Amino acid sequence: MRRSKKYSRPVRPLNESAAMGGVHYEAGADGTQYKVHHIASGAKQYVCPGCNGIILVGEAHEVAWTEDTIWGSQYGQDSRRHWHTTCWRHRGRR
Repeated sequence: MRRSKKYSRPVRPLNESAAMGGVHYEAGADGTQYKVHHIASGAKQYVCPGCNGIILVGEAHEVAWTEDTIWGSQYGQDSRRHWHTTCWRHRGRR
């Protein structure tokens, strides 16, 4: 039996970032795992918890949350926060 050429191609490696929808994991200073998603252009205004400044409509920023809570993963998702990118990178240093 002959194999089709279609199946003889090398397999492409998995693009983990695309598979996760652009979400990646980062560890906090206390060891908590955060899911972080970069937003290229926000649709609404948000207040950054790092500096209490306004994240303007259309401004790139980060959305971060943890699913490691005693109330479950849904509570963590509902508690996600929008951060300025620089505030997120420098969190814990203030």
